[in-house]
Amino acid sequence: MSGRLAGKIALVTAAGQGIGRASAVAMAREGARVYATDVNPALLEHYAGAAGIQTRVLDVLDDGAIARTIDELPPLSILFNCAGYVHNGTILDCSPKDWDFSFRLNVRAMYMTIKCARSKASPTGAPTARARRRWSG
Repeated sequence: MSGRLAGKIALVTAAGQGIGRASAVAMAREGARVYATDVNPALLEHYAGAAGIQTRVLDVLDDGAIARTIDELPPLSILFNCAGYVHNGTILDCSPKDWDFSFRLNVRAMYMTIKCARSKASPTGAPTARARRRWSG
């Protein structure tokens, strides 16, 4: 397969819709072997039969699930963190529960996926890591 990403292995989180989905499709089109993940299995169904894309259900709030998923994959060349959340309203409207959830998803989950992916780097070096937030309400 030819393309700018030929021979690369990519993991995309929150690939069920939006930026994550578009990125997974674009990477596969450019020749990468893509592992598209999402917490919602129904959002991954549209990848059925897609060339160069395999799917995995992954809750990035579960450290163990992140580690297990990455451990099952071949060495990664690309990590595209796309999972994210934003509370609609001001900080004064945000409950401590919403604040904690936002921090866990927007910061800790990205940290854990990067940490686990780094331990599973491709032989050519560390994976290229990109963080992207998917804004949802």
